[in-house]
Amino acid sequence: MDVIDAEAELHTLYDPAKSALNVEKTLVLDGQQRLQTLYSLYSGALRGEEGKDLEAYVDVTSRNIDANTSQIHNVLFHPVGIAQPLPLFKIRDLTGKYNQKNSEDISDEINVQLDAVLNDNGDDKKTRERTVRINIAQMLSILREEVHFWIEELDGIANSYPYKTALEIFIRVNSGGTKLDGSDLMFAAMKELSPEIEKNLEKIADLLSTKNLSFEIDTILKGILLVNGKGASVDPEKFMGAGGVALVKSIDDEWTLKYEPAFEALRDFVVNDLKVDSEKVLRSYNSLIPIFEYLFANPTPTPANRSRLKAFFYRAQIFNWFRSQTDGILDVLHNKFITNLAGKDFPIQDICNYFLNDRGYKVTFDPNDLVDHKLRFFLLHILYVEQHNVGAFNVKMKGNAPHIDHIYPKSKLAKAPFSFGPDDINHIGNYRFVGATDNIRKRAEDPAPYFTRLAASGVALVRHLLEPNYSANPAMMTMDKATYLDFRTKRTQAIYNVVEPIINYV
Repeated sequence: MDVIDAEAELHTLYDPAKSALNVEKTLVLDGQQRLQTLYSLYSGALRGEEGKDLEAYVDVTSRNIDANTSQIHNVLFHPVGIAQPLPLFKIRDLTGKYNQKNSEDISDEINVQLDAVLNDNGDDKKTRERTVRINIAQMLSILREEVHFWIEELDGIANSYPYKTALEIFIRVNSGGTKLDGSDLMFAAMKELSPEIEKNLEKIADLLSTKNLSFEIDTILKGILLVNGKGASVDPEKFMGAGGVALVKSIDDEWTLKYEPAFEALRDFVVNDLKVDSEKVLRSYNSLIPIFEYLFANPTPTPANRSRLKAFFYRAQIFNWFRSQTDGILDVLHNKFITNLAGKDFPIQDICNYFLNDRGYKVTFDPNDLVDHKLRFFLLHILYVEQHNVGAFNVKMKGNAPHIDHIYPKSKLAKAPFSFGPDDINHIGNYRFVGATDNIRKRAEDPAPYFTRLAASGVALVRHLLEPNYSANPAMMTMDKATYLDFRTKRTQAIYNVVEPIINYV
């Protein structure tokens, strides 16, 4: 592009004559972004937000490293045709009016012009003159010499050249710029072997994703590699050579029979059992991969094993089992516990022992976890699912996503006669999920009249308050310290009684 435009129609850059059959071509395998950047600095321009073309300038007298950007030269852009005064130097002049001159002549000419606009003398002038010479020499060297960039030319590929070889070269040299991730390179290797596999993977990504969850194909590939005993790391080399051919053929042959049912079972488990519909209650998508592996061998698990899978998922989120070294953890779980499980129970206890003994992570939910403030979303999600049989974030209107509501108003608990601190106010026993609209409408209303009105409208209060006595008679929820503490204590215990058996199920 002569002018880099973020909104450019790339098809307008296509050259039909150069692309014709039997016309020799030079193809850039890696480094196109670098080439385009250099071209725009030395010979082109950028299209600014207001539609004006902008040229690149640098302060030719500066060699100071910018504290914010860590760069010697911060490139500045100004409108084409509006010359900027020195010491700003237009880089494009090196391919324009200075095209036939060497760096010494250019530097001398610029320094003479600077003498007329700067008041430096003595050592300051000598330092400035030397800086200008260094800067001009460096910019000209980048433009004219080959010492700054490693360039490897592959000759003789105008005719037939194996795609696989080009891909392998690309993988080896793709070490900078916008580095493609494993799944991008994996796709490139896989598509040579199967025209169906990309379509199938994208179909599964769409199947698993919702308006609030986004499954990356990289995660899906990890599951596929693990059930094939290839390890969790996403490496394109796994889909190359004879082994790659055999792997892709096996996936294609068994896609409808094994992979599709397993991913559908995973989708049903997430939607119907976990009812996860927000990333606020999903710390790691990788925690779902062992569940996929089990469903690959057991697409219709027993109710007891569904409970074990739920317990695994909830513990993985609450205790952050997949906080680091994810691929290594997935490999260990696969190699030690999640192989040859067709018709067998999900090994939740063995997995807990691994995280406890080998990694030193917590594995058992107890009352101390119940009052851990950072776990509030996870615990309220489990509670909401068990009480309402639906995910709290499964709302029709985006603006009505749930808020955490203080049953006893936060603003009043912070003032006399309560004067409670944050730990006593922001307590799981005083929390519930409620739609944003309802929470705004409620404002800071006292609990007794608010819940009495809900009960009169037919709302089953026990699903919100849990504690049976207060649920049966919400007028008891008076705004005094003793009643608040009694209500909070009893409701906290009720919450524990609901979530503990689910999380600690073995």
